[in-house]
Formats: sequence, C-alpha cells, structure tokens
Amino acid sequence: MNQKIINARVTFRNSPIHILEKFTIKDVENAYQQFKKHSELDECVIIQTCNRIELFAKSKSDNIDKIKKTWASITGLDEETFNENIEFVENQEAMHHLLKLTSGLDSMVLGEEQILGQIKNSLTSAREVKASGQHLNTLFDKAIRMGTRIRNSSGIGKGGISVGSMAVKLAEENIDELKTKKILLIGTGEVSTLVAKSLQRRGYEFNVTSRTIGRSETFCETMGGKPIKFEEVLSGFNRYDIIFVATTAPYFLVTQERITDAMKNKNNGMMILDLSNPRTVDEKVATIGGVKLMNLDQIAEMVEKNMNARLNKVKTVENIIREEVSVLEASM
Repeated sequence: MNQKIINARVTFRNSPIHILEKFTIKDVENAYQQFKKHSELDECVIIQTCNRIELFAKSKSDNIDKIKKTWASITGLDEETFNENIEFVENQEAMHHLLKLTSGLDSMVLGEEQILGQIKNSLTSAREVKASGQHLNTLFDKAIRMGTRIRNSSGIGKGGISVGSMAVKLAEENIDELKTKKILLIGTGEVSTLVAKSLQRRGYEFNVTSRTIGRSETFCETMGGKPIKFEEVLSGFNRYDIIFVATTAPYFLVTQERITDAMKNKNNGMMILDLSNPRTVDEKVATIGGVKLMNLDQIAEMVEKNMNARLNKVKTVENIIREEVSVLEASM
C-alpha cells in the first residue's frame, strides 16, 4: 500500500456524551476544506452520528499531528481534552474498524442498521463536495457491501433493538402506567424515527414537534403521532410527563427555566430523555425536583447489560471481519 488510510475517532466507547459533543463538527463542508488544506489529506470522509464523530482519510504521509491541530482548531477544543479522547488507527486497523462499523459490530446497539445508512449518507456528502476520491469511494463502497453480507450471514441484526427502542424501554422501566401519560417527541430526524417506531409498536399515543409544523405533519403521516406547533411546546412543557428530545440546535431547547416553570403547574413528575448530540437539554434540569433526566450515556450502560446474551454472534462477526479485512486490503 503506497498510501496511508487513517481513521481518527471519538465515540461513546471512550468518551461520555458531554465530552463527545465537544468534538462535533458543525460545518462539515468547511471542515473538509480545512482538513485537506491544513492536514494535507488527499481524500477524507467524515461520519457523525449521535454517538460518534469519525474521520477517514487517505494520505501519502504521517499526518496525525496535523489532523489533531486542524480538528482542534475547527472545534475550539483545548489540546488536553483532544488528546485524552481522540483515537487513531491506520491502514489494516482502519479498514478493520470500517468493517466493524458497516457490519454493526461497533454500534451502541449491536447490529443496528441505522449506522449503515449514516455511512452511505456520509460518503454521498463527501462525494458531492469532492472531499473523497477514487480511493476512499472504492474502499467505502466495498466495505458497505461486505458489511451488508456480514450482517446477512451472521444474523447479528436479528432480534436487535435500536437506540429508540432502548430509550422507550428506559421510560417504561422508570414510569408506571406509561400508556396513561402524555408523551412528547421533539425532532423528526433518524433517531426520532426510531423512537416513534418503538412508541407506535407498543401502542403509545404521542405528540411530535419540530421547528416547522409542516415537517411535523409530514413525519406524523408516516410515523404516527400528533403534530403540534413548536411555539406551543416551548410554553407548555407542563402538559407532558415524558419528553424524548432528538434534534439538533446550537443552544439548549429544553432549559432549566422552562422546566422549572413547567413543574410549578404539575402534580406529577417528568422524565426527559436527551438523545441529541450535541445535547439540547440543559443538564441543570436534573436538579429540579420531580424531574428525571437521562441521556445517551445511560442508554450505553443499558446496552452493555444486554450484550452478554449475544456474545456468540459477536464472536462470529469478529471472525468474519478478520477474514474480510485481508480481502479488502488486498483489493486496494
């Protein structure tokens, strides 16, 4: 291999959500320009989900220090935080990790399919701005096909549950008689879709809101739920007992002040599940009496407890990946 394949990543596996969100790249197109210019990368693909931010790159030289400096500059992170949380691998290890991603082995919820769509979308975005080129395009296309084949042959995704299912399960474990409670879902993206599917499957009624009522209405037509105006929600949190927050914003949507006001007019408690990255619920909300706040860190703990039952499938997939990564490397 006359060039290096580099993977730089920070994920739920080595960083809690309050650290992970600091690595979020807000302007991905600009980041591509910065990485290629200042880190001297020939090609790159950025993958961002609610529990990981990753960079895959092709380079002719060892650019790890330059990648660190560029990423730190983009996010405004201090050097200590950056070095404590970032992880780097190269060449075969980078390809091995990519196959773990596409096969669902490295997902928070083992075998979940959402990551495969996110990787495809990331590659499409990189292609559109010409950040990726022939080498990474080929690598990702092959890894996606291999990952799909590994999923099908191992059955790793069968019987699995999503982040959305886990969030709803957490609500069920913490709230009695959930079907009698008022439920709100904030957001209409991928994670919101997973939450809505789980709520629908269990027969729960829920309201849906986003920044535009049209988006909420379109979402509800296919995913269920009742659309409600965003403005009504911001001034009426007291109407809800469980709030799932899965959206993006450069500020806290659910603030301490709003929830404090809401609790003045409530006779019962409130549970808030923040599934956003960066978080969109102020962590100070957890200090309010009667309010229980949970985020992706708690879901990760719950996933860990459920992993043991599926260890045989994990070993099967790991064995397949070890064989496939040699094939992938040879083909490049």
